[in-house]
Amino acid sequence: MLAYTDLIILFLLGSIGAFLSGFLGVGGGIIYIPILDYFLSKLGFTDDNLVKAILANSLFTIIFSGTVSSYKQYKLGNFYPREIFFTAVTGIVTAVLMTMLIKSGTWYNKSVFNYVFASMLLFIALRMFLKKAQVPNKSDIIKPLGYYITGFIAGIVTAMSGLGGGLVMTPAFTDLLKMDIKKASAISNGVIPFFALAVGLLNLSTPSIKNVSEWQVGYIVFPVVIPMILSTFFLAPMGVIISQKANQKTIRLVFAGFISLVFIKTLFVIVQQYL
Repeated sequence: MLAYTDLIILFLLGSIGAFLSGFLGVGGGIIYIPILDYFLSKLGFTDDNLVKAILANSLFTIIFSGTVSSYKQYKLGNFYPREIFFTAVTGIVTAVLMTMLIKSGTWYNKSVFNYVFASMLLFIALRMFLKKAQVPNKSDIIKPLGYYITGFIAGIVTAMSGLGGGLVMTPAFTDLLKMDIKKASAISNGVIPFFALAVGLLNLSTPSIKNVSEWQVGYIVFPVVIPMILSTFFLAPMGVIISQKANQKTIRLVFAGFISLVFIKTLFVIVQQYL
């Protein structure tokens, strides 16, 4: 059972994830994952059931953080429905299929999850730190194939990491499609809710082997996610506004910096397994 202080901590830490959702276009999962790991473990989830619960609750929260961020982008006139559609259409399919595969067995346990999560964080952090900012593509028209491929891969990453796919989409849009990082962030914010909603509905309809709360539906534990969801309505719009005023270099450094911090934390958890 969670104490009132736990709910306050969930709101405050969730606020950081909400801000990053708007600022970086990553959905906030980079912060939500470590938070959920701690609190869901505290409630009694273990091993592969813990992984399933982390992924489910992270993506459920991202439905709201991504939607609020995307709506704010729309209000600011920074919304790209064509690009969002092309990216989302393939990603939804791969996100749902990979989620079903994960839920079908016990192969994706906590150790495997930690390695996958850490590898993704390290790869993206190195690219963001070491790769120079690209000159944005002057043409407004990019062939749909680039979005289809990005969405396909991002959907798999979404299901396996609970990050919403933004860690793949934003670097792919900027580095491979040579897109301005602000536009890349806006498109990523627009796509993320579709991934998260598709997987979230699947998680709500899938019975959990482990029940840790009377306020639990499937793998979604509402006392854990509601404080974080509430924080999205306050901090995600602020992140979008500040992002629009920041330069590309600042956004890339913040992106890489937060990824690095979470990577160090995840690496510490992995090392602890062998001590």
